[in-house]
Amino acid sequence: MAAVFREVSLGWGGEQYNITPTMAVLNRIEQDVSLSRLAHRLATGDPPLSQLATVIGVMLREAGATVTDEEVYQELMLGESDAVQDMAGAVMLAVF
Repeated sequence: MAAVFREVSLGWGGEQYNITPTMAVLNRIEQDVSLSRLAHRLATGDPPLSQLATVIGVMLREAGATVTDEEVYQELMLGESDAVQDMAGAVMLAVF
């Protein structure tokens, strides 16, 4: 049986963090954010950045980064738009 989830690399604070989501990680995320709804909103150009920050924060922490969801949100709001889109795409690739 092939693996369902893909490893992705997320950059934070000048470091690269690799993570392959597990069901435990996805369940923890979906306590706060519907991943399918998030994917739909990202695809339609209506990204809820606070929810995206929550997902990225969980994944970064799972990979070993020391980061808060608020710090991720700030980066999403003030960071380079191409980098934000790349990170959102990587997260969606990892979970679907």
